Amino acid sequence: MSVITLDNFIDQSNVENKRYKKSKSFIFEVPIYYDVWMDNALENFYRVLKKIDNEDFNVALSNDKLIFEFNDFEKFKNALVQQIKHKYRNMIVIGEDKKAKVPKEIKKDFILLQEGKKEYGAVKLKEDVFDWNKLPKILDELKESKKGNKICIMCGGRYKKSYTLKQAIYPFVTKNKSLSGIRTIKSLPEYHKNLCLMCYLLGVLEWTDEGLIYHTSSKENKTFLFLPIFESLTKLNKFKEETLHAGILNISGRYGNLLKKPNSDDFEETFGEYTTLLAFYEKFIFNVKMSEVLCNNWGVLHIPLGKVKNVKFETINVDKGILEVISKLIENGYLIYTNMIKGIYFKKKTNKGFVTDWNITTEIKENLAKSLLIDDFRTFSKQLMPRKGGFVILSSDAYQILDELIYLWRLVNMGIPKEKLDIIKSVGNIIAKISLANSSLLYKLDKVRTIDEFWSVLREISRKMAGMEKEELREIKPTAIDELVVMVKEHEKIWKEIRDLLVIYSSMYLAIKKLKKGGD
Repeated sequence: MSVITLDNFIDQSNVENKRYKKSKSFIFEVPIYYDVWMDNALENFYRVLKKIDNEDFNVALSNDKLIFEFNDFEKFKNALVQQIKHKYRNMIVIGEDKKAKVPKEIKKDFILLQEGKKEYGAVKLKEDVFDWNKLPKILDELKESKKGNKICIMCGGRYKKSYTLKQAIYPFVTKNKSLSGIRTIKSLPEYHKNLCLMCYLLGVLEWTDEGLIYHTSSKENKTFLFLPIFESLTKLNKFKEETLHAGILNISGRYGNLLKKPNSDDFEETFGEYTTLLAFYEKFIFNVKMSEVLCNNWGVLHIPLGKVKNVKFETINVDKGILEVISKLIENGYLIYTNMIKGIYFKKKTNKGFVTDWNITTEIKENLAKSLLIDDFRTFSKQLMPRKGGFVILSSDAYQILDELIYLWRLVNMGIPKEKLDIIKSVGNIIAKISLANSSLLYKLDKVRTIDEFWSVLREISRKMAGMEKEELREIKPTAIDELVVMVKEHEKIWKEIRDLLVIYSSMYLAIKKLKKGGD
């Protein structure tokens, strides 16, 4: 943490908040960290400070720093304590006591803060920032802005009193140093204690951030915590403010905070990391009509639910072209998560008839969402293939949206007119018809690796089609094969994309035919 004059700051920065008038007795400046946890923490602290309604107090956020100032320290301290007390509630939900069957407070499962003994049923966290007797004393240290000789490992600023770096402040820290990244250099273990007060305060308070998305998976026994990544603090703040104003997150959810509809009581059902992110995009784009700061870079914390808290970290980059496809679908009235992903099921035949295998269904939904978001059409197409004695069925809405998705996602880039999709569908129907008796043809099509192998499969389809009965020929369009050959020759460089399209529609038609026949 370092201090500069306010005049210099105004000259150098694109200040969001214009309330500055003159320099105050206390001026604090915190530069951007370029660290996903700490930058979100800095932005979260800015929103805390903005709620301080005090004429003596000024706060501003620029692209690369937060600055706040005041004259009356006691007023500032008391106001900040009240705001932190208010944010404290974001970490707690109301659940049910299993024995007494009465409501009780529960700390959210992914919060990496130690919990003490409850006080009159209220959750009590051990961290000093949330001890209402100790917090004012901690804030008193801010008043002493004397620079010490120590250098903070987080911000690089000089400071006087050290705090210990731990998971409650920075979740990447673990007991296993090899997993701890640059913050725990083995050769310099003393860095664990080289943390200044401001970084300590920001890091702990980030757990109170209501602007983050989370989803807890009981199957995977972990929580996914999504942290938006921006290189500008003002853009980060704008994105999170727009998310909060849209009313699509609710802090009272224990296992997830994404809502089906803004400001409703119904939490959205998602199945894992990528279905949660896809569902979020759908809600955000649908409800924030004119956003210019849609986040496409994310840091995702994988936080185990058990006692072992070695957090894993993953980054997800969603190509802006994919976000444009999702936006265009929504603009045309198609909700890709609500009406497509949720409308896909894996069916198996049992003695009781067709039943949904929910384990495989969940896996397929998650893989479809992932392959779309990371722009992997090959993997997307394979999800719809029959397997393990079952097949994938889509609701009528899902079929319609899939057609539109394929057009916007693939055909536009391939330079193939929308009406040509009918050729691929017709050939898919032929392959499904043949595969009904022998599904090896579909798997052979999926496995072709060269254009020559592809032509070979098409010739095999023609031969098998020639052996069809008249009744069977009435159910297909035989000329579609010739039309497909022309299409492939015109677009030979993208024959693999055409193969994947054929896999999708062959799988879909085969599933329908099997369902009609009773699954044999």
